[in-house]
Amino acid sequence: MAYEEIPDITLKMIINAGIIKSGTKVYSSPNNEIIGTLDKEGAITFEIDNKMKTFPFPSGAGRAITKTSINGWKYWRILDNGIYNELRYYKEKYKLALDKR
Repeated sequence: MAYEEIPDITLKMIINAGIIKSGTKVYSSPNNEIIGTLDKEGAITFEIDNKMKTFPFPSGAGRAITKTSINGWKYWRILDNGIYNELRYYKEKYKLALDKR
């Protein structure tokens, strides 16, 4: 049997599926000090060092803040109906939606 590589899930895929909307605010963990915005490509834009910067991936955005390697899917959260959910929560929702096809 041939090996078939499955591409990783991206925020853009989750946005395109309608699970998260473009323009959604994301909050840094653990204390929500930094608030970013998701664009339609799944990039996160926020102010750092007095400049607005855009990061194509959540881990890179988190690394810019923490200055260390970090899992951006756990670091960034979305406030949804009064509850902060990590981005990985929405990744799991996307996976479940794929499984139901």
